[in-house]
Amino acid sequence: MELNQKDLKYVKKLNTTVVFEGIKMKGDVTGTHNYYLAGEFEGTLDLTALLIVGKTGKFSGTAKVNDAVIEGEFEGKLTASGKVDINDSGHFSGEILTPSVKVSDQAYFEGKVSMAREGENKRVIDMNAASM
Repeated sequence: MELNQKDLKYVKKLNTTVVFEGIKMKGDVTGTHNYYLAGEFEGTLDLTALLIVGKTGKFSGTAKVNDAVIEGEFEGKLTASGKVDINDSGHFSGEILTPSVKVSDQAYFEGKVSMAREGENKRVIDMNAASM
């Protein structure tokens, strides 16, 4: 595989860490860059940025982020200070805590959503259906 310098410069400009398809990571990650997951990740992710789980991405564990877009698979607990979008190809199993969540009609969702803004009481939505 040849390193494409143009793509590398573009990713650096976006302040995005990319885990490519075929890469498996385990552990704890903290940071301030956006995180695009096309490979597999198991562990804890703590970011003051955006998490994107791409269509080929698989996340298992706990994530605390500003915002999240789920296009691939996410299993675990997701806390977002902003919003969470689960797109058509997204597959989510677990728990979400965020003030704003959008689940596409074609997405798979099984779990629990707690919605609250800072200083508000949580509204808990229990979704046991396999898909929305």
